[in-house]
Amino acid sequence: MKLRDVLRTTLGNLTRHKARTALTTVGVIVGILTIVTMVSLGVGVQQEMTDAFSSVGLETLRLYPETEEVNAFDPFGQPERTKLLTPELVAQLQARDDVVEAIPFLRLPNGVQMNVRLAGQEVQARPWGPRPSSIPDPFEVPPETLAGAADPPEEGGGVIVSEGLLVELGYEPEEFDSLVGQPVEVVLYAPRGESQVFLLQLAGVTERESSTAAFATSDRLAMLQWWYNDPEYLAHRGYDEIFVRARSLNDTVQLVNWLDSQEYDVQSLQMMLDMANRGMIIIQTMLGSVGTVALLVASIGIANTMIMAVYERTKEIGILKAVGAAPGQIRALFVVEASLIGLLGGVLGIVSGWLLGKGLNVLILEILRWQEVPMEGTFFVVSWWLVLAALAFATLVGLLAGLYPAARAARLPPLDALRYE
Repeated sequence: MKLRDVLRTTLGNLTRHKARTALTTVGVIVGILTIVTMVSLGVGVQQEMTDAFSSVGLETLRLYPETEEVNAFDPFGQPERTKLLTPELVAQLQARDDVVEAIPFLRLPNGVQMNVRLAGQEVQARPWGPRPSSIPDPFEVPPETLAGAADPPEEGGGVIVSEGLLVELGYEPEEFDSLVGQPVEVVLYAPRGESQVFLLQLAGVTERESSTAAFATSDRLAMLQWWYNDPEYLAHRGYDEIFVRARSLNDTVQLVNWLDSQEYDVQSLQMMLDMANRGMIIIQTMLGSVGTVALLVASIGIANTMIMAVYERTKEIGILKAVGAAPGQIRALFVVEASLIGLLGGVLGIVSGWLLGKGLNVLILEILRWQEVPMEGTFFVVSWWLVLAALAFATLVGLLAGLYPAARAARLPPLDALRYE
């Protein structure tokens, strides 16, 4: 019996009981559909996350001061810094050939009370930043600049306010351009009952609903020196963070190793991406295991269908053996038949999973728009390796499910099979 004869006989047997074959195939379709949908979700999310990090630049890292552990009896107190980020360190980093830029940051205390005065009117605000727009955040969409500059001037003396702050003061959007360059008073109120006015100029307006104000690092330093009553604030506390951009990924690795040896707390976007990718692999494995369980259940249905086929075609098997068919040829008939059920279910399951992913992607984007989350992307990605793996897995499951019924059919004695009623 040639391979062509085996395939023709197998296809005839599958179409003999169309309803039973269809129901058995449905089990495989559900399993493969679940695997493709779940794994493609993990692949899509991982790809969007990688693109987000890459858009910022994987050659970047963030440097933080080394601190002592937080006191359990004073969780709101600031931990003592054991390794400071000093201006000397910033200058040292900026002087290195493998560093493009090193930008220090300072943060105002969370509990600071701040008011902004403009043209005799005053409104409460909160500090925003300190990251400038030139350093994008992979997890945040930067606000649109409505007037003036996007960032306060590096030399200080300017402030970027939000649209919400000006609206609260009674200004209309068409007035924003005329306000740029106007004097602004920023008033800080300390818990000790004192207050201090900082005279600045309005440098720009950003699209934010809340009342916020962003300042240059030099202005933040002046505010911190007054807040803590410490003219030598940098000498005692240092910077809160230094953003470093290296010239290449290899330079980033060398920088991380050097800073680690200096006992600084350093975080690289490449390190964060590697950790996130490892987590996504675990999630993909867990999601794919759900479909694997469904596919294993479907294999029981394939085995049951093939065993029933052996009983129904016992006399046919006896005739084939009587005319000279070898046990291996009988076994091949049933193994190929079971494999074709798995392959057919795999193809239909992949197509169904791809269509389901497309529909769910549209639904997710619509929900994000409804929630006013400005995000676009493809969260379900069916890659070529996923298609090949799903087809191979479905075919393998069908083949394994057909091994026992095929062996049973091959062992039937010809005379017993011919006498079977």
